[in-house]
Amino acid sequence: MCLHFFYCSLILPVTVCSQTDTSYYKHLPQKDFLQLYAGSFSRSIDFISVNKEKQVPKINYSPNSSAFCGFVLGYKKITLYGDVALPLFTKVNRRESDVRAVSFFLSYFRSQWGVTGFAGYNRGLLMRIENMGMQYNSRSDLRTYHAGAHFYRIFNASKFSFIAANSQQMLQVKRAGGFIIKITPSFRLIKTPESIIPVEKSKYHFLGEMVTIKQIQLFSLQLKPGYGYNYVFKNSHFFVAPSVFAGAGADYHLLQQTEKQQNGFNLNVGYRFKTTAGFNNTKYFATLEFLIDHSRSYLYQSLATNTYRECSVNFGFRF
Repeated sequence: MCLHFFYCSLILPVTVCSQTDTSYYKHLPQKDFLQLYAGSFSRSIDFISVNKEKQVPKINYSPNSSAFCGFVLGYKKITLYGDVALPLFTKVNRRESDVRAVSFFLSYFRSQWGVTGFAGYNRGLLMRIENMGMQYNSRSDLRTYHAGAHFYRIFNASKFSFIAANSQQMLQVKRAGGFIIKITPSFRLIKTPESIIPVEKSKYHFLGEMVTIKQIQLFSLQLKPGYGYNYVFKNSHFFVAPSVFAGAGADYHLLQQTEKQQNGFNLNVGYRFKTTAGFNNTKYFATLEFLIDHSRSYLYQSLATNTYRECSVNFGFRF
């Protein structure tokens, strides 16, 4: 099937504090830009049993991941994103599944801090059980929702531009790096009128009983300290900009069974790694990007993991 995404983002003007060392990075004269990109993504929602008496296969859910292409148009104070999955590169043919997804993003950044809000919805998921072949079953009964925000506090902002490293909307002239603290409050929900975990395997997950879990809600808060660096080659506009975050937090969970509800607190951990490499100047930019974002929640006898991977090639010019 062909999975469609539509991204909407508002990025307000970047304000740099008066202590900025202009020999390290600078504003770009052209604020408007058009960016074209292509790449591939995958998202994996896994339930892994921690039962020590028996090796239980991992249960994997995912949207119908695919290669994609799209555009970013930045004009005045509004930035519009749009992309579409390529139908010949989906996991499952469109005629065999009605799984669909949509996501939205909203961003605001200054030199020392920033925020990115996000929300998404999946109608149906593909299910694969580990060690039982590579075939995916379409679970059209499942629905997932997620929403939240990443709040960034950027240190050494007088020399290191996270905006130049992350989105190329400023120009890093000399190599520099800085520590970054990222705080993420979020909400995730997965539900079905049937059972999220197949009933015959439910005794190895969550409460260790053969029960029907119809809904899982997670209200989460996660703190991820990190570090970003923009390595600019001497006398060149070529650069490599890696960033890495790792941390932990807590979830307040609600497990809805057929007739009762289980709630409480649990630990979560996560990491995020992104690297961007390419060319950036006042007229245009061209980059290669790789991103992986992983979080894991410890829910009784299950590890619930959420992993997103993306790689892309980007080309943009300013006007």
